Amino acid sequence: MDTLVIFTVAAAWAAILAVIAWGAVTSWRRVMSSGDTLPIFGMLERRGLVIQRLERSPDTLYAAVRRCTMCRERTYCTDWLAGSVKGRAPACPNADYMDGASRA
Repeated sequence: MDTLVIFTVAAAWAAILAVIAWGAVTSWRRVMSSGDTLPIFGMLERRGLVIQRLERSPDTLYAAVRRCTMCRERTYCTDWLAGSVKGRAPACPNADYMDGASRA
């Protein structure tokens, strides 16, 4: 009976580690797949924000860049900034960050 419990726990941990590894690999592929400039820089420029001024708080800028890198709407956002997609601006996970930076 103890062997069955140990085997079950080991299998559960192996499954958890496999899911974590899969997530890390897919995230890495998403980050490395595109050599384009991240849309956050175009959005900041569009709002008149200067990146050098935002570098004063590197932790929040880093978090915003990370959110943009991992965003599923990155391609749509890039197309919208280029003008090839008409309509509303895409929902951006960095909207609050950019609003706060505009007020500062």
